[in-house]
Amino acid sequence: MQKKLSLVIVGTIFISFMILMVISALSIRNIGIKNAEEKAQIISNLVQDGLSAHMLSGTMDQREFFLKKISTAKGVDALWIVRSESVVNQFGKGLNNEVMRDGIDEQALKSGQVQQQSEENAHSAKLRVTTPYIAKEHGIPNCMQCHNAKEGDVLGAISIVFDIGEVRTNGILTSLTILGISIIIMLLVFVIINRSMQPLMELFHSIKFVMKKAQEGEYVRRVRCSSNDKEYQDVKFWLNSLLDKLEDTLKDIEVTVKKFLALSPNHQPDLLLETQSIVHELSDIYQFKRTIEFDEDKEQVYKRIGSILQNDVGLQDFILIESGKNDIHPSIVFDASSKKRTINLNCRALRTKQTVNSEQFRDICGLCATSAFHLCIPYLITSDFELLLTIWAKSQEELAQIKEKLPKIQNYIDAARPELVSKNLTEILKVSSTTDALTELYNRKYLDEYIEKALSQAKRNGIAYGILMIDIDWFKMVNDTYGHDVGDKAIKVLAQVLKENIRESDTAFRFGGEEFLVLLYECEEAMVLAIAEKIRLAFEKSPIQAHNGASFYKTLSVGASIFPNDSDSLWKCVKFADIALYNAKDSGRNCSKRFQASMVDATELKTDF
Repeated sequence: MQKKLSLVIVGTIFISFMILMVISALSIRNIGIKNAEEKAQIISNLVQDGLSAHMLSGTMDQREFFLKKISTAKGVDALWIVRSESVVNQFGKGLNNEVMRDGIDEQALKSGQVQQQSEENAHSAKLRVTTPYIAKEHGIPNCMQCHNAKEGDVLGAISIVFDIGEVRTNGILTSLTILGISIIIMLLVFVIINRSMQPLMELFHSIKFVMKKAQEGEYVRRVRCSSNDKEYQDVKFWLNSLLDKLEDTLKDIEVTVKKFLALSPNHQPDLLLETQSIVHELSDIYQFKRTIEFDEDKEQVYKRIGSILQNDVGLQDFILIESGKNDIHPSIVFDASSKKRTINLNCRALRTKQTVNSEQFRDICGLCATSAFHLCIPYLITSDFELLLTIWAKSQEELAQIKEKLPKIQNYIDAARPELVSKNLTEILKVSSTTDALTELYNRKYLDEYIEKALSQAKRNGIAYGILMIDIDWFKMVNDTYGHDVGDKAIKVLAQVLKENIRESDTAFRFGGEEFLVLLYECEEAMVLAIAEKIRLAFEKSPIQAHNGASFYKTLSVGASIFPNDSDSLWKCVKFADIALYNAKDSGRNCSKRFQASMVDATELKTDF
């Protein structure tokens, strides 16, 4: 690079010198030709004056000596004169050297203009100048005194041939001299430039090397320069300081981000590109976190996680399972599987809480026969709440690509963890506030909310509800005989009987104490007492454990009503079921009674509850 730049500079100067040399050579040649032209004019004037003098003195017969003498002048190669036709007619043809030789002489006589021609070859260089003589009436001598002519007539011409070879040779020698001096100067300039540019080129090559390494992702290289020149040292210091700051900043960003973000593998170890990727991922995660903060529940968060896994991470065949303690039964919360998937409670990942990879051992799980390549990753949200991501791949290569995306998936799960914990806690609090802790059935508070929704839906769609009010017979005797803890067991047994003997569409409530309420959804008249009897008989056969290991049995009394058959008020129907319950108790207990209008007076039928 240094020699190339030096050669460019020296070459430019050399070409400039060559152009000057050519211009000088041409100038020398033009000056020689100009001198020859001026000399031709002088000789022409001299010959004209000499011939005029011979004519006036009457010695024209001696003019040949005069002409030969002039033709021998230095630089004159040949000289002759030409008489015009009028002069020939007046004085005769003249000497042998006074005749027209070629078209140049003829043209000069016709036009009255000086004619000039040069002939050059490798051996010689000639300049031919033919100057016409013009008749003048005024002046000394007066041409009209001797010639029969008028003003402006051409009387003759003189042709002179000059040898300008010496001029050309001098031009060439001068050019060669200039060329030699130029070459010497160029060599000196080349040496000086090359030596003066050495520190600069050293700095340039060092910068080039460092920048190339930085382009490849290596930022530890630094610029070097051996010159002590302050400007070079300043450039080296500025560049190295910039690289130090860049490297320290990138490393600091990477170290800081690693504290709270799992970094994906980078196959192109470029610190700058890696930092850019980290910043983009942080921005995406921040936007994701800001979005799920305003989601209403866990289901919306799960949908967003699933969308991220599909669209941003690029997973194609996977499911997301929620599991844990405290009645968080395993359930699929997002399904992007290519086939219908189900949850097996014996799933190895669910059971061991460890990642299961099909690469670990052939058929390691035994439950994922749908694909030979699969990956199950449990993500702990809290100590009793977790997510399980199960991914299926079509090939070993696709599975390897999925594994590289696991850090990114981990980042999104970590970002969602606080919101999942918060929303899960909200759901737990909501359930605990509407669920009876002893029986795990809905409580009276939830009944108030439920009836409001059920009533509007029933009226809109014409839905009938069967209402059962249930009470354990002689329950106070259980508490007095066995204690309240055994009484609680009796209540739990009844709750379990209700769960097992009503439909999924039906809803059971603990109405208070040992009293329970069941709402039978879309239940016909004939089915209401049938379900009531089914519950009563099932409880009658259910043993209740006492402290001494013995068991005892209790019975139920059930009152039933139907909405809207008995009233267009659901709450009034609840009251009617309660009245029917008391009628069953008054009838000897351990029986089911359907509400009848005769159980109350007419005034009570019209009363709003």
